Amino acid sequence: MVKKAVGLDKYIERIKPVIRKTKFSQMRIDDILKHMDISKATLYKHFSTKDEIIQVVVDHYIAYLLEADAIVQNEAVSFAERFQKTYEQSLKCVIYVSDLFLEDLKEVYPNLLELLQSAQINRNKNLQAFFESGMDQGFFNRINAALFMVQDDAVLRRIMEPTFSIQYDLTLRQALLDFYKLKKYQLFKPEYLNTTEDSVMEKEIVQILQTIS
Repeated sequence: MVKKAVGLDKYIERIKPVIRKTKFSQMRIDDILKHMDISKATLYKHFSTKDEIIQVVVDHYIAYLLEADAIVQNEAVSFAERFQKTYEQSLKCVIYVSDLFLEDLKEVYPNLLELLQSAQINRNKNLQAFFESGMDQGFFNRINAALFMVQDDAVLRRIMEPTFSIQYDLTLRQALLDFYKLKKYQLFKPEYLNTTEDSVMEKEIVQILQTIS
């Protein structure tokens, strides 16, 4: 991890929405300065090279996966809340770790791609354990946990495509909320469906979408 970047979270957050649609490797320093709203002097005070910036971005994503997984594994938190956290986490991963971003890492920063993929593999293992625990304790229907997880990435990436809302006459917010409800009905046994507060998830989806608008 690039320790120089401590205290620069706000600048990193500003560049994240940009690099989901623009290859970082092709951005000029002046472009980065503009999007991060930072002076060149301040930038080079904390980063020796342009590549250190993308390393910190990947570090942020990995740290988020670890933090979210800690909540999912916390048995003091209800299954309903942890389920919602998994959906929020999957949505953020798809939005920020876009296909274009992954392609850029593969072509220019393969070592960073490897680190990110390792964190994602670890997340999948923890999620599978969570879902199977919910099944064993009688909260969740007995389903294939691996397939249940795979559909997140596939469907959410399709929903996030610009043509999806037009093709199916849905707003992005409604499509994401409807998919959340679909997953909820797949997963929870009927007697536990009302344990989830859908309004909480709806607010979260709105907040996430506002960060990329």
